[in-house]
Amino acid sequence: MQVNSAPNTMNEPTQSIHAALLPFLGVLRIHGEDAARFLQGQVTHDTSLLADGRTLLAACNTPQGRVIATLRLRQTEDAVYALMPADLLERVAAHLRRFVLRAKVNVQIAADLQAAWVGGRPFSETLAIEGYDATRTLSAIPQSGATELVSFDYGADRQVVAAPGGALRAITGLSLSKSLPGIEDEWWAADIAAGLPTVFSASSEAFVPQMLNLDLIDGISFGKGCYTGQEIVARTQHLGRIKRRTFHYRLASGQALPPLAGLLLDGTKVAEVVMSAVRHDGVELLAVTSLDARDRTLVAEDGREAVPVALPYAA
Repeated sequence: MQVNSAPNTMNEPTQSIHAALLPFLGVLRIHGEDAARFLQGQVTHDTSLLADGRTLLAACNTPQGRVIATLRLRQTEDAVYALMPADLLERVAAHLRRFVLRAKVNVQIAADLQAAWVGGRPFSETLAIEGYDATRTLSAIPQSGATELVSFDYGADRQVVAAPGGALRAITGLSLSKSLPGIEDEWWAADIAAGLPTVFSASSEAFVPQMLNLDLIDGISFGKGCYTGQEIVARTQHLGRIKRRTFHYRLASGQALPPLAGLLLDGTKVAEVVMSAVRHDGVELLAVTSLDARDRTLVAEDGREAVPVALPYAA
């Protein structure tokens, strides 16, 4: 997206900008005249909708319907960009390249782009998080001419901007050599509170999309054509074979649980952790849980109780 900064004048209102680097997120650049059409055959959502400037949540699957990564897609005049955890960039790029064949498309890791949260309100206010002040407040966006950047509508009141380091520094005033302490836990805690699951390298290919509630949070189009893994996803949906769903839990203070760590009910494993994050008052997590155990207090393998917390949508 091109942002053309006009010269500032004394009559223009000032704008406070708050920002934080997100070094744990990375971007793929899928470019070429067939980019959106190519992705239509590779992800769970309808990429024809990208043309109106929206951000799409989607999954990239194996042929067996297992989620390799959850993505946020945004199209510009030049390419389609996919935002995801940085530890999955190589895996997803290699997977997509295997399907390029004769399509006029190139899949690249956008190593020249850095991701940051940018908002008009302080970080703590935007994410309803206590204990953080804004990382940087500017009186206005620096007037540096035309700057190319990609913005993703990530979640409620959250926007991620990916841009070259110099442009990002000019827009936000952030130092690019360090990030806010604790920002990764706070970011994922906001995802957990919103019921937005993220797949990481450790849990890649462990779940089908419905286990991650992607059908409930507009991450799947059931009206589009075929895509990799579509047969399994459609069969799961139409035959009612969804026996596990993602639910939110809270643990007492301590270490976060790694992806795929087990949660037990009466000594039997009934859930696997999708993601977790340490907060000042405990540990928040999402776990794929057997529907027979929903709304039950579970037990982590270290003995801590995992108490159910309501999701903001029906599951």
